[in-house]
Amino acid sequence: MPQSGLIEQSGSRVERKRARNREALVGAARRLFAAGGFDATTIADIAEAADLGFGTFYRYFEDKEAILQAVLDEGRLEIDAVLVADPASLTATEALTQLSARFVRAVRRNHDVLVLMWQLVMREGPRGRAGAALRDPEQALPLRLANAMSRLIQRGIDGGEFPAGDADLLARLLSNAHMYLFWPSAQEMDEASLIKTLCEFELRALGVQAADERQASQTGGNSR
Repeated sequence: MPQSGLIEQSGSRVERKRARNREALVGAARRLFAAGGFDATTIADIAEAADLGFGTFYRYFEDKEAILQAVLDEGRLEIDAVLVADPASLTATEALTQLSARFVRAVRRNHDVLVLMWQLVMREGPRGRAGAALRDPEQALPLRLANAMSRLIQRGIDGGEFPAGDADLLARLLSNAHMYLFWPSAQEMDEASLIKTLCEFELRALGVQAADERQASQTGGNSR
């Protein structure tokens, strides 16, 4: 094999190893922060849980707040993708119920990181970029969800799918209802039932019948 090929393969192995090490550190930090909290977790704890040397940590992260930022970024990635999606091919009703369903799944998969964010916001949290993002009211999850919902509700009002109303106000109402996901009782519900309950609530709040309710009313009308 030409020397350039050997160098390329060697470089690829190094990059893969670095990626694995970083992933192991972030995964370990995420588990430890969720279990014991940010303050109680040390860099030595993270390195040990990742099965890496203490010095290895500093090859990837400057300090504990830097790895916290990586943990928060990882947890927010899926939720961010949900909140910016706006499929124009769907009706506003379909897009809104799809948003709720994807939001439920994303929150349940990243519940540990979202709880960690809430815990950090409730007291004097980290400084630096991570701390600034946590304290930014524009980054609060209820507001970001409300903004995403408001766009779809306004589209539905403009298109005649939803009765006329204040899209922002309705979106805030529905967004706050979705924060039920963080209640212990919500954690005990299966995912499909939770999605169905939230979607039915939001459609009723918007004055729209869910598909199964429309079918039931049509069937009842036809039977008379």
